[in-house]
Amino acid sequence: MVLKRSLAVAGLLMTMALGAQAADKVLIGAFDVGPGGNPQKFNPLTASAGFTWYNKYFNTLALYDVNFERISGDLAQGWSVSPDGKAITFNLRKGVKWHDGKPFTSKDVKFTLDLVRNPDLGSVFAPRLDSVTGIATPDPQTVVLTLSEPNTPILDTLTNLMIVPEHQLSGISVKDLRNADWWRASPVGTGPFKWSKYEADQYVELVANPDYFRGRPKLDKLINRYYKDGGAAAIALQAGEIQFSYLTMDQVKESQKNGAFKVVSGASQVLNYLGFNNAEPRFKDVRVRQAMMMAIDRASIVKSLYGGQAVLGNCIYTQKQYVAGDLNPYAYNPAKARQLLAEAGWSSIKGEPLELLTYYGDQLSKDVVATLQAQLADVGVQVVPRFLDGPGFSRVVDSGRFTLVFAGGGNGPEPDTLAPLLDSAYAPPKGLNRMRVALPELDKLFDEGRQETQAAKRPEIYKNICRVTNAKLPWGPLWVSHRFGGIGNKVQNMVWTPAPGGGRYQDNAETWSIQ
Repeated sequence: MVLKRSLAVAGLLMTMALGAQAADKVLIGAFDVGPGGNPQKFNPLTASAGFTWYNKYFNTLALYDVNFERISGDLAQGWSVSPDGKAITFNLRKGVKWHDGKPFTSKDVKFTLDLVRNPDLGSVFAPRLDSVTGIATPDPQTVVLTLSEPNTPILDTLTNLMIVPEHQLSGISVKDLRNADWWRASPVGTGPFKWSKYEADQYVELVANPDYFRGRPKLDKLINRYYKDGGAAAIALQAGEIQFSYLTMDQVKESQKNGAFKVVSGASQVLNYLGFNNAEPRFKDVRVRQAMMMAIDRASIVKSLYGGQAVLGNCIYTQKQYVAGDLNPYAYNPAKARQLLAEAGWSSIKGEPLELLTYYGDQLSKDVVATLQAQLADVGVQVVPRFLDGPGFSRVVDSGRFTLVFAGGGNGPEPDTLAPLLDSAYAPPKGLNRMRVALPELDKLFDEGRQETQAAKRPEIYKNICRVTNAKLPWGPLWVSHRFGGIGNKVQNMVWTPAPGGGRYQDNAETWSIQ
């Protein structure tokens, strides 16, 4: 009944949109379906996903190209770094306007960065700006960041931070701003589309920004339709009721013969891993973690369940330039796994079955979890799966009351992105090191990589991080899978690529159009 109602509403929306297309060009998509979405969470400064949609009405200082190989300007035309690496000067675009017609200036950038750094906001990006000691605005088009130490990854961080208007938000306290109605009622950005309306649990409608600095969009309206069930979005895409959605591998297989849309795929840039609670006594002996890795036939899982659409990982990194050549491959070897468990005294310390938490709820992930459960049981490690939604998962792991997770960590393109997930300084409540990893050699290497300003020297530092995580196994690395999107055949010039949290790349939404 819920699915039918959802599709009926979607059909009504589509009918309304088609009725308006004689005058308006409207594209309806499920932009928040899938792991890159952040449905009905409208504050981008506290978000860790959903950037594909946020970028439609906000802008950042900089963005990656679609291949995630190079960072270029967005609201910033360019920047320069001082010889000692402790100052970055940004030159902002001239003539940019907020959606309410007010000019965009350096004061807005300073206001935004100060917000993110304020602990009352609770931004996940605050730890990555710890090295910022000063923000100067010598003129309306110039921002100078002063750093306590070189911070090469800070440009990557800035590709995530949507710049917000000081004149609209300065009168709201930071604590109140975190969940203020402004974000969902009348947000003002600088992006290609302007906020028009929001119907809770149904959709957000944006309209073209005629004053966008790259030119007025070809579309008149862009609608983000909400679906509680990704399967419903896939059905709507097949029926032509929407023109874009994330798709699971199962949905791609089911719709291969459908002619209503084309499938776009690419590496997810997310490493799936077994997350060990490093504060859990049963995982104290590295032989237990090694045994669990050897108990899992990763190659067969990739071949049989993922259809070959995944690549094995043997450390926290999978980008070739950061992967060392002398790693333990943890090949499937259940006999060796049993031996290691016996040497670690597993039979006397195993206690109750390990609860395996995950926020992945699609059928493929359920099949993967069932296979992990069976293969671990084969060597004497009993696990009990527990499927949670994203917020529920976060609450449990933040509390520390868990043993094991099946999760994913953004794996690119900047290797320091994983530091907040593994550096001991960022254990909850300060940061996202939810697995309570505490390896001094790892902390030191992350610091070295962050402060190294010579690009040629950074890969070897991260190869050493790869070696440490391969040997010590704070995570049990599994694989990086492909992810898929469906784009309606009537859509032209739409750019989409898989990315952790979505977005962060130039998708040129102002050039999208629909026949």
